[in-house]
Amino acid sequence: MIRVFIILGLLCGCLPAQGVDLGGVSFLETTYDFGPVKQGSKIAHSFTVKNNTTAPLAIQSVQLSMPGMNARFRPVIAPGGEGTITLEWDTSHLTGDMDGEAIVLFGDSRERSTTLLLKAAVRPPLEIRPFPTVFLSAFQGEDNECRLRIINNEEEPASVSLSAIADKHFAASLTTIQDGRVYELVAKIPSTITSGRYDEELSLSTDNPKFAGITIPVHVFVKPDLYANPEAVDFGPVSAQELRQNPATRELLTQTFLVKKRKGEFEIKKVGSDLKAVEVRRDPPQGKSATYRVDVALNPQKVKLGKLEGFVEIVTDDRNFPTIRVPVAGTVF
Repeated sequence: MIRVFIILGLLCGCLPAQGVDLGGVSFLETTYDFGPVKQGSKIAHSFTVKNNTTAPLAIQSVQLSMPGMNARFRPVIAPGGEGTITLEWDTSHLTGDMDGEAIVLFGDSRERSTTLLLKAAVRPPLEIRPFPTVFLSAFQGEDNECRLRIINNEEEPASVSLSAIADKHFAASLTTIQDGRVYELVAKIPSTITSGRYDEELSLSTDNPKFAGITIPVHVFVKPDLYANPEAVDFGPVSAQELRQNPATRELLTQTFLVKKRKGEFEIKKVGSDLKAVEVRRDPPQGKSATYRVDVALNPQKVKLGKLEGFVEIVTDDRNFPTIRVPVAGTVF
């Protein structure tokens, strides 16, 4: 999880768990789990902190890990007194199982801190599990399918229907599991689809005005019997100076792809590139195999400033796939 910490003097987030004692400062709990909550609801929980010392306790700052989190508390707790940190979390832009973290920093010389955690399972009004995207991958001529559950989390029932699909590289159907509540979407790759990658979408509609039209991305990959994976090499931005001065940079920048055959073995007769700065090696270096590893590296002495635009060419003994070309890209500065 990428944590974007927001340091606010009056903000704090926390999760109720077991109590913690920092030698004069104690929390009854440090973790709290809200369980399932509706998307868009504003949830809140109060944590008790006790000052067991004979001096005032100051909260210097609080660092929050998630957007939508807020906190209310008094910045100073009297000697022997108790305070509360009330954490609020707006779930309008959250979906799924969420963890929110808050680090409380105290304003004394000992630089003590406490990490508080919040958990919630945020359920949108119309939920698509396991995720709202269809991924389909199969060899040409194979059948493969993807199944998604569509769950209505609102109190009112909702009828869901699938819009007509035309001129697509997939087929789809919708089945009612529980009327007004649960539906199953099944997407398949027809065996007649030719090899290639296709980025498409399908649409759902409901009879509940609370739900807008739903669009689900569909990513289709029909693999030929002999193919490279991944299908392209991208070095990204490359510093020519760093490449020449640091030998380890060459290995760090080396890109790898596999050349695989669906059934049986084949032989790579020749492999190379039209780019002079690119060096290619294969493993195994000789003989037949069902899978080859191909490493693509840059020659520090031959790179030139500007764009890398070319390809790696693989010549095989397979009569149906005698040549495979893998694009190469990058920028040398």
